[in-house]
Amino acid sequence: MAEETKTPALPTARVAARPGASGVSEKRRRIYQGHLLLFLVVATGLVALDLYTSPAVQWAHFLIVPWLLVFLLHSAGLKSRGYSVAEMLIPPRRKPVKEVYTTPLDYELIRARQLRDGVANAAAAVRNSKSQLADEAEAAADRLVSTVENVVATARSQKYHRDERAEKMVPETQAALDVLDQLHRGLLKLEVLSEPEEELPLEAVEDQTEALRKLV
Repeated sequence: MAEETKTPALPTARVAARPGASGVSEKRRRIYQGHLLLFLVVATGLVALDLYTSPAVQWAHFLIVPWLLVFLLHSAGLKSRGYSVAEMLIPPRRKPVKEVYTTPLDYELIRARQLRDGVANAAAAVRNSKSQLADEAEAAADRLVSTVENVVATARSQKYHRDERAEKMVPETQAALDVLDQLHRGLLKLEVLSEPEEELPLEAVEDQTEALRKLV
């Protein structure tokens, strides 16, 4: 998602509608803009050299006009493909670089977020009958996942032996997520079978959260 800036937004709707426009269109636009820049620089240089060596433009136009015709054909080709003037002249925005996962903890991070979403959905299903329990379960899951995110961020911030540090954190993180999975399953059973509340491992989730915090 592109951030809002003061520059005019590109009319990308028609570009995106063309087959394969996401990659091919940007390449065509960049080639065209490079052609335009090269033409302007060379044409300016030729005119300046002609004026420097003679009192008026005497020979530069013999080189500029044929190239201008080629450039106009290039422009007509893009126009025929549906490109607007703005699309032809304004450079396409670079796509934001996605977060790169680089440590052995990445799978646990993904699993943690999935389990948190599962706990949230299951808690919502029992909130009408067990409001306080649902809130406590959701809050405990949020705290645990937030701690896992901090653990992963700590591992990634290591300049040296990052993978070794992350691998040492994996067993504790997996153990914590196993308890979070038990909480998720307990909420699902509570929704379907109305099992007793004390079977939910809320305290175990909190204990695992504290244990992970010591790793950060």
